[in-house]
Amino acid sequence: MTEATVAHPPFKFTQAKLKALVCEPTRYDVRDTQQAGLICRVSPPGKRYPKGRRVLQVYGRAKGVTSPIRVTICEVGELPLEALKGQVSVRGRVDEILAQLRAGENPNETERQLRAEKAIQQQADDLAGVTLVQAYKKYLTTKALSPRTIEGYQLIIDRDLADWQDKPLREITGAMAVTRHAEIRLKSRSVAMRAMQVLRAVHKFASEQYGDDEDQLPFGRCPVDKVNRVQKKWSKSPPRTRKLGKDDVRPWLECVRRLPIEQPQGDPERIAAYLELMLLTGLRRREAGFMLWSDVDFRRQTITVRKTKNGTDHTLPMTRRVREILEERKQARAPGDAYVIGTAEVRKQLVRIEKATGLTVTPHDLRRTWASFAERAGIGSYSIKAGLNHLSTGDVTGTNYVQIDTDDLRPDMQKVEDYILRLAEPADNVVALPLRGAA
Repeated sequence: MTEATVAHPPFKFTQAKLKALVCEPTRYDVRDTQQAGLICRVSPPGKRYPKGRRVLQVYGRAKGVTSPIRVTICEVGELPLEALKGQVSVRGRVDEILAQLRAGENPNETERQLRAEKAIQQQADDLAGVTLVQAYKKYLTTKALSPRTIEGYQLIIDRDLADWQDKPLREITGAMAVTRHAEIRLKSRSVAMRAMQVLRAVHKFASEQYGDDEDQLPFGRCPVDKVNRVQKKWSKSPPRTRKLGKDDVRPWLECVRRLPIEQPQGDPERIAAYLELMLLTGLRRREAGFMLWSDVDFRRQTITVRKTKNGTDHTLPMTRRVREILEERKQARAPGDAYVIGTAEVRKQLVRIEKATGLTVTPHDLRRTWASFAERAGIGSYSIKAGLNHLSTGDVTGTNYVQIDTDDLRPDMQKVEDYILRLAEPADNVVALPLRGAA
């Protein structure tokens, strides 16, 4: 909108006269006769100000500057015109602005600098107050994490970093991280490793989220960096190798199959089926525990598990013994039961098996057992990967050329099952050797 050319005579400003100024179709200025430089700018109605706008300003030149400067004071009525005790007034602000202009200072530029400094200080104050739990919650809403990952992270936050939840990230130092890692490591090396990994993930995320080009480390260096320097290879744990040996299969599986007889309470048939199912398929604990009946296809003889660790559905052929187990479970199925097993909690039963056999085995050890026996059965590495639902990352041949489908895997899975079940057969074919020197 262009400046108004209609002349409006000056007058001594009062609140009543200023409020009586008419908002015309064209913007115009009115000068105050009492104080040089004080004007009132009257703007027509618009989208932002439907009733128009009346703004008090100072219009003058700064020392050494040719062009006049317009400095806004306030809307009409926001401040009293005359100075009152303990209050800021329009005329008092006019005197201050004119003094700045006489000193060659641009009040608008000064105000912009002050606002920028305040914004920087406010940002610094906000960052100083960001706590570990606040950064963690922001991390969860930003990152695409699986429910199981979130469950594991939450356990670390609530158990191992509980007393740091409300502590500002800036106050969590490297020395504190080293001490905490050492404390947890006395109980469990793997738990200490996961705790530091969670802390590092949240801290680095917060630095990326709240930092900028000028301040890329708003919370300082990641405290876990000091753990890297003090504890070499803290994040590398030795690979787990525990599994059932060839001579362990028979006593272990016999004990599993005796659970319904020796421990009748607590639905032992379900647990026995669950443990044997993992041994014969190599499925992960939750994959086997929460497989749906709707994903068991007896006609095609396949089973499918959803939401696997690598994010893909995993379909396996149904081998002979696995089919027997599933048919037994189907006969025992309660009305409305959607899960074949419906649990992944077997700690008590595994303790009982360990006492009876001396064999310490976890569900993941059974997965490792299946893979080891699959190698001994000679089914080939790509079939083992397919059976375990392992991605062939970095393997050009496995990724782009070798494509193993369910039917290709069927004879191999049966071969592994037969190998395992042969190990479980009773040793009733012992032949007595003749004594030395006998005729």
